[in-house]
Amino acid sequence: MKWKASIPMLLAVTLAPAMLLAQQGAGGGGQQRPQGQQGSGGAGQRQGGGATAGTSSRTQDRSRTQDRIRQQQRDQLRTQATTQQRDQYRICDQSMTQTRTQARTMASAAKGTAFNAGEVSRHQDRLQEQLKTMQQDRERLYQGLNEQQQSAVRERNQTLQQMHERIQNRLQEMNQELSQVNPDAKRVATQARETERAMNSYQKEFREMGEDLSLKND
Repeated sequence: MKWKASIPMLLAVTLAPAMLLAQQGAGGGGQQRPQGQQGSGGAGQRQGGGATAGTSSRTQDRSRTQDRIRQQQRDQLRTQATTQQRDQYRICDQSMTQTRTQARTMASAAKGTAFNAGEVSRHQDRLQEQLKTMQQDRERLYQGLNEQQQSAVRERNQTLQQMHERIQNRLQEMNQELSQVNPDAKRVATQARETERAMNSYQKEFREMGEDLSLKND
């Protein structure tokens, strides 16, 4: 009887190591699958990073190529710039500086506490005359360029023409306001400030055109 009772205990001792190994094997397999997934994800990330780096490299190559082309064009235009063109460019720039200064003077007179419509109107008339001279000087410069030079700055010249027309429109609006019996001082002051800012932008655009043509004196 004692021998029969000990049989289950012997079976339990014999089977326990096998059951423990089976459980460890199952647990180890469960851990290996996430490692495999992480490895696959890492490879995908590396591939994605490689594609991004390739795109960035191609973008940089295109940018360098465009910079080289622009520099070559400027070198060609520099050799074509004449002393007469540089002198005419200098005359234009000086004319614009005078016009911009007059616009600032007009804006200062318009924002004064003792608003004087007659004084502002006189400044506006001087500005209108200087603007006309400035326009003629710029047209003379553009017509003196050769075909390749004109082609290189045609868009800038068109932009300058549009800016000139907007300044003219502002001056006309100001003139209409000043012709009123009781002109609105705040409105005139606003129009004067806008004209001054427009002239600053105009001269900046013109000087950039001069850089494109290598007409600016060092």
